[in-house]
Amino acid sequence: MTAGALGSGNLCPQLIIDTPSRAPSHRTSLVGRDVEVLTLSAQLGREEHRLITLTGPGGVGKSRLACAAVADAPIARVAYLDLHETVGGEGLAETLAAGLPDEPSLLILDGFEQAAAATAAAVDTLLSRFPRLRILTTSRRPLHLYGERLFPVLPLPTPTPPYRQNVLELQDHAAVELFVDRARAIDPSFALTAQNAQAVAEICARMDGLPLAIELVAEKLRLFGVDSLLTRLREGRPVLGGDHAARSSLHCTVRSITEHSFRLLDEEQRALITRLAVFTGSMNLTTIEEFWALPAHRTEQVVEALVGHHLLRVTPGGGEPRFTMFNTVREFCLERLSVTGELPDARRRHAEHFLELALQAEDRLTGPQQAQWLQRLAPLHEDLLAALTHLEASGRRTDAARAALALHRFWLVRGHLALGEQWLAKASTAFLTAPGHGELTARAEAARGQLALACGDARLAADCFRHAARAFREVGDTVREQAALAWLAVSHGPVGPSAVRKAAVQLLNAAAGEGTTVEAGSAALALATGSRLIDAKLAADLLDTANALFMRARDVRGEGLVLAVRGALADSRGDQVLAERLLWESLHRLRAVGEHTWLPTVLEGHALHVWRRLPHQGHRVARLLAAASALREATGGHPLLVFGDVAAALLDARRLLSGPEFEAARREGRVLSADAAAGEALAVGPPAPEPASAVSRPVQLTARQYEVAMLVSQGMTNRQISQQLRLSEWTVVNHVRQVMRRLDVPSRIHVAQWVMDRQRRNGLGTAAE
Repeated sequence: MTAGALGSGNLCPQLIIDTPSRAPSHRTSLVGRDVEVLTLSAQLGREEHRLITLTGPGGVGKSRLACAAVADAPIARVAYLDLHETVGGEGLAETLAAGLPDEPSLLILDGFEQAAAATAAAVDTLLSRFPRLRILTTSRRPLHLYGERLFPVLPLPTPTPPYRQNVLELQDHAAVELFVDRARAIDPSFALTAQNAQAVAEICARMDGLPLAIELVAEKLRLFGVDSLLTRLREGRPVLGGDHAARSSLHCTVRSITEHSFRLLDEEQRALITRLAVFTGSMNLTTIEEFWALPAHRTEQVVEALVGHHLLRVTPGGGEPRFTMFNTVREFCLERLSVTGELPDARRRHAEHFLELALQAEDRLTGPQQAQWLQRLAPLHEDLLAALTHLEASGRRTDAARAALALHRFWLVRGHLALGEQWLAKASTAFLTAPGHGELTARAEAARGQLALACGDARLAADCFRHAARAFREVGDTVREQAALAWLAVSHGPVGPSAVRKAAVQLLNAAAGEGTTVEAGSAALALATGSRLIDAKLAADLLDTANALFMRARDVRGEGLVLAVRGALADSRGDQVLAERLLWESLHRLRAVGEHTWLPTVLEGHALHVWRRLPHQGHRVARLLAAASALREATGGHPLLVFGDVAAALLDARRLLSGPEFEAARREGRVLSADAAAGEALAVGPPAPEPASAVSRPVQLTARQYEVAMLVSQGMTNRQISQQLRLSEWTVVNHVRQVMRRLDVPSRIHVAQWVMDRQRRNGLGTAAE
């Protein structure tokens, strides 16, 4: 059958191929589609599947997949028509009907988007007229006909950041395999190595796994090295220009494909997708609605249409739907904004939106909404960084500094340590050069010091805390000054007993007031961590103070960290059962807030205790230790707290398991997310409590200790209890510590629970036992 036999009206006279030629052949290999080819071939072989439509974004390879599947399908006669450049399509049904054979056959209609109405009518007519005809179509959107079976064609799988897999594991991803294959067509000596594998993985991820985009970016290796290509992509510079050696003009460039998609949109849809290009991460319906002042119902309609055209995609995950834009589409839209002169205003609005969000989040990152706000900011991190960059580039350095200071806790919890330290260095400089920002300068230096210390840069951290303490003193903030001095003592490395006690006494005295902040609690926690091997009693007192401050603020992460340090103290005195229980509870809290920086250390401690108690769990222990190591590599964190000999545990696990089993466990562990690793650890329940538990066995408390326990259960602080009982605050601290030891509980909240349980049993008795 020839093109001339079918040409009619505005029908594009592309070639129709009859048996035995079948569909058009291609000169390059089809990579990463083996499963899809087999599945689609099987569906084409079933007579009841009379209409199948391959849907997916432009450049994903729908046409290639269709042709490959047809070549493997048990079909006697095949006809093919390329409709990519067809507009209108009048008379399509009559033209095709005149040439189709009256026998079992398959008709391929490739790319009908611009003639959708005519194609739908023609397909409906042909299926009714030819009962032995089956039709395979490809398009960005379905025909919406009765009996149509959709076959979504997804982008090729890409590695997920931070790309911790080794070279062989990265090349197992089809997107990386395609890049390497096309790169070798340009340079036969190209190979994926330990030096370039992570860069190639990130390039493929930034190309969204779209085969056409990956092929185009691989062709740029004629001009740039892999690292240079990645740098250009990170800087937002165009890299996908130029022609591609495809069989049709539509597939020569990504731009031509995107232009083709834009012609299918109405004006409102074009305006929205273009303006959304300033978002670099994901967005939800509320953000889109607020950002462009659209009514809620209209926002949903427009976004649904854009998803249907595969210009936006739904991001996997639970909760409310989030949407991201393909990077190839974003590049095209940013160019349109630049041409129309709208880009500066769009960037300004984007930056102001995320500046406001960062400032709004600051106080909520330590309170009862901590987990929700940490979770909310995580998918917006790229946009927050883009906003900071734009504010700084546009001369609004103080605004950028305020946003960076507001985000420092997010960076600390989520493990963006080096990045956060760099932004806080800029923030400190910006505040210094702006008059009247002494307090903000001090806070920026203190926050920067915490991030530097978490990275293991003790010298930089000490400088920051020294500057912070001086600045806090100048503005009269005694509590924060003492907190900075406590951090400074920790930053100086191994702390001598006298320095510990001096810093601890000053901090505890300063932290006794009602207005004490979470920063003081963090400083007390750090000082307790650094001094636990020097003075366990003083470390316990510091932990009591830190825990009281965290509980008052309802800071879940802080409570989790206190439990971890208490677990280390229990471990150091040989109480492994209590240590494991404390670490298990710590993991629960840290997982709830999405902790990344301390999590590897707590994972290691928990894994070591599981190994001692359950040696048959060697596979799990190896996975957890590998996950902890990989997570620490990703954050660049330097632990202040260390549990046992991890290397020895790994060696024991290697002896217990066979070589392949051990290596498989290590590979599985290294690709676990922080949440998955914590879940894996928590799957091993804590040790069962001893039969005579702290709740059920008789506990000998003195009358004074029971009185203190009662006041603790009422939520009083140490200072309030000291005023109530007319005791010194240090005496109260000692009483609380003795009560917790006698009850064998890790925190004040457990003391309160013990009091309530006892009152329920004894009818609200108040006498000491």
